[in-house]
Amino acid sequence: MQVEQLSELNKQLMALQVAFSQQPYQDTQTRVKLLKTLQQALVAHQDELVAAARSDFNGRTEFDSVFGDIIPTVNALKYMCGHLKGWMKPQKRSAGMMLWPSKASVHYVPKGVVGVISPWNYPIQLALLPVATALAAGNRVMLKLSEFTPQVNQVIKKMFVGLCEHCVIVEGDHHVANAFSQLKFDHLFFTGATEIGKKVMASAAQNLVPVTLELGGKSPVIIADDADLKHAAKAILFGKLLNCGQICVAPDYVVVTKPQFEGLIKELKAQYTLNYPNKEHDEKISSIINSRQFARLNELLVDAKSKGATIWPSLPSQDAPQRMGLHLVINPSSSMQVMQSEIFGPILPIMVVDNVDEAIQYVELHERPLATYLFSDDTSLINKVSKTLRTGTLAINETVLQVTAEDIPFGGVGHSGMGQYHAKEGFIQLSHAKSILHSNKKTRLRTHLMLKQSKVLTYLVKKLMLK
Repeated sequence: MQVEQLSELNKQLMALQVAFSQQPYQDTQTRVKLLKTLQQALVAHQDELVAAARSDFNGRTEFDSVFGDIIPTVNALKYMCGHLKGWMKPQKRSAGMMLWPSKASVHYVPKGVVGVISPWNYPIQLALLPVATALAAGNRVMLKLSEFTPQVNQVIKKMFVGLCEHCVIVEGDHHVANAFSQLKFDHLFFTGATEIGKKVMASAAQNLVPVTLELGGKSPVIIADDADLKHAAKAILFGKLLNCGQICVAPDYVVVTKPQFEGLIKELKAQYTLNYPNKEHDEKISSIINSRQFARLNELLVDAKSKGATIWPSLPSQDAPQRMGLHLVINPSSSMQVMQSEIFGPILPIMVVDNVDEAIQYVELHERPLATYLFSDDTSLINKVSKTLRTGTLAINETVLQVTAEDIPFGGVGHSGMGQYHAKEGFIQLSHAKSILHSNKKTRLRTHLMLKQSKVLTYLVKKLMLK
């Protein structure tokens, strides 16, 4: 079966490669037209997508689909259309004194065919934005959709009917994804778990295919002594319960200074009770994607409780599978599973430290996070964290929203990923920066003298350059 899948996928890839070779460089107008076609299809199918996501999640809020999936994608498409002409302009560079009067420049040209493997948690945005970025860079695309969102997939396939010459949609389980990652793309873009990302990278390496890996990890929240606890609690709850915590940049755990510890827990409980009065049954909370993920999250809570952590509220009811509200894990230890891997759900460990320097040190001693959230108005602390903490993104007095800013890049570092997209950096990531040195008739004497290894030329160059 694996061989048959690989063979069929290769046929689709070859068709796109042929199409690309026939039109290897599309002008700005052509690319913008493709992006606007995708934007119009997204807007036209928005209600279908919301309904499909609700079905796939067995209960996903309209807010999570519209504000988390659809609007950021539409905004990003508009941003690309408005800036693409400038991004595509060749950049003049200096050829240097030794190569004068030759001219140097950098041209951002398409790579060819880009493969995209998208996840289930944001099945619209995390499928369409990498595709749109690849199209903006002039590439053709093969998109592998998640098997866990079949209803959303059907709507996306309808959306791409007018773009079928530029993007091929692939569906299937992990066997198809494995075969997909073995294809000889010109670039492979993967969004998903770190452990799967390692396997994707290993498969791509067999063909020396460059990769962009948008992974995850444990994104910390640091609460400093001067933090506004009421605002911090609101922001943390928003980020943690958006899509029920099933988001790669969700606050994964909180490190709070000792003077703020009790106050933060009090505020979190108060704000959760006020804003989500029906707890896991509240209409503002989306469902966990499936029973397997629900069981995994429940096991994290059982493990933490058995090892001495305080859980608030008590363990979730098993009578409502896939429904889970906020659960604070107070005073967790490193031996608990909840502190060892990305949670990807509405569970929030809260650990106390003596001071903010200890909090920063704790983050630095663990794997690099995709996002870090600092709550403080202390300028010196903000500057220190901004310059020294190794993290994919940093948000100050906010959570999650940095991902929606169209003019800044998004990407991880270390275990949280490699490469970036969004903004101009995404265009550059999926383009080849072709360096060009242009010489004319005036440079022919230089070529003649270099060929002869002229002593006069050597003397002049040494005098000018070796100072």
